[in-house]
Amino acid sequence: MNDDSDRNVREVITLDISDDNPTNSRRHRSSSTSSQDIEPLPRPIISSNKRKKTKSNNTDEDNNDKEDLSRTTIQNDAEVCPICLEEWTNSGQHRLVATECGHLFGKICIEKWLRTSPKCPQCQSTVKKKDLRRIYCRALHVLDTSERDNAIRERDLEKKARKKLAYEKAELQLAYDILKEQLKRLQNEHDKLLKLSHNLNNIGEIVDDSSRTSIESKTNLVPLSSINIRLETVIKIPEGMCRVLAYAPSHQWLFVSQPTNNSLYPGFGIKKISLIDGGRAPEYTTLRHTKPIRDIQLHGDLLLSCAWDKTMRIFDYTRNTFNLLCECASQVWSCAWNLDDPNIIYAGLNSGRVQVFDRRQIQTGETILSSSIETLSLSTTSPIVSLQYIQRNTNFQSNGLLVGSNDKSGFYEYIPDSEYRYHALPIDKNLSSLHYDSITNRLLASFRPQSSPARHELYELITRPIEDSEQSFIVSLQLIQTFIGSSINIVLSRSKIFHKNLETYIIASDNGSHGIELWNVRQPTEISSYKIPTQCDIVDVCLTRQHLCALADNQVRLYKWT
Repeated sequence: MNDDSDRNVREVITLDISDDNPTNSRRHRSSSTSSQDIEPLPRPIISSNKRKKTKSNNTDEDNNDKEDLSRTTIQNDAEVCPICLEEWTNSGQHRLVATECGHLFGKICIEKWLRTSPKCPQCQSTVKKKDLRRIYCRALHVLDTSERDNAIRERDLEKKARKKLAYEKAELQLAYDILKEQLKRLQNEHDKLLKLSHNLNNIGEIVDDSSRTSIESKTNLVPLSSINIRLETVIKIPEGMCRVLAYAPSHQWLFVSQPTNNSLYPGFGIKKISLIDGGRAPEYTTLRHTKPIRDIQLHGDLLLSCAWDKTMRIFDYTRNTFNLLCECASQVWSCAWNLDDPNIIYAGLNSGRVQVFDRRQIQTGETILSSSIETLSLSTTSPIVSLQYIQRNTNFQSNGLLVGSNDKSGFYEYIPDSEYRYHALPIDKNLSSLHYDSITNRLLASFRPQSSPARHELYELITRPIEDSEQSFIVSLQLIQTFIGSSINIVLSRSKIFHKNLETYIIASDNGSHGIELWNVRQPTEISSYKIPTQCDIVDVCLTRQHLCALADNQVRLYKWT
């Protein structure tokens, strides 16, 4: 009975706690009063109180969550602009500013707002743009955009700079195109004048034999012209070891062989000297030879060089590019172009042989030619000191290669698609140089002094057809004059035949008096000699339109010849 009563009381109390109805509360008080045996009331009350406390705690937690959410919302709202709901920044256009009424906005947002309404978006107070103030606050949480703004600023400056450079580039390109056109026009005029001058200087090359004889007979009646030569410029070459001189009339450039001017990259190349500006700014270009250069021959814009490093190279001196490297059997002392077929080049070796190379044998993409198509043997062991190709002309009815060594000389007649036909030439030993002049059909042979002084012999090159043959010739020499030179010839110098003012001159070096010797050969019986003191040993000479150029070991001397 008591147990059942207790269960009933608990159930009643439990329902009463869970229900807040006043009627049930009164029923609960009535039940409690009528039951006198009920002692364990505190237990269900405790349970009821726990449930009530738990409910109260849950309510507090819900209230706290609501307060945290509200606080977070307020905090988030305090960190963004009320107009665009974006975070403020501490720089740039959206930096934080305050109105006179104390509300915070992004600068660009409130300025746009004030364009349409003079009222504060939050309190409707009157706001003026001049009253906006930038906010500096240590605890203010803003988005740091300074790096981005600096980057944007630098980008804009870079765009302006690039635009300015593009404009300047366009102006310079226009000026460059104008100058290029002017240079092209001046170059064409220069080529025309140069061609006309060349034709005037070489008038004997375009007249027939009868006209030439008439001109020579008339000039023989004219007294020998006086020589007016004065030193104009001396171009020093500190590196020394200069041996070869060449002249390109199309560009008025002198080429001088010399060692490199850079000790870190030893080798040998050329110094290009412009005669247009008086040789004031010579330019050095390496030819990649590892030993001294012995000869230089020009053909168009190509330069053929040979050296003691057993190589022969072709270099484009207008583009500064290498076209071909020929590997030879031994040291190369001389070289020459085949003027009838420029694809064929010749290398005179120190073993008395001539290697013939054909540039058409080079494979596509390669620049090294290691095998020759033919070797011409002069039957001597002396170096080939001179090579010169002779073209057919009105006075010489053959074409081929003129070869000279220290003890033997000859002429190899060139027959396309056939073997070379050799013609021995009666030239003495101790030969130092050979030079053929196509205008007068004269051959100058210079000999080094031995027991007697140096001498220079002038020959006429003669071709006589063989009987019963229309294409074969006999090549021979006829001695015209002999010029006695210096008794000293320290270096292996080269002598040349030149024409100036309708006169023919023999120019050779004079090592005995350190100068240059000139002979006028217009009259065979009367020789006019002239000496130019140079105070140095001349190794090579050449003649331009206005200058006599003399090369010594460490300098180039330019003489004005009028």
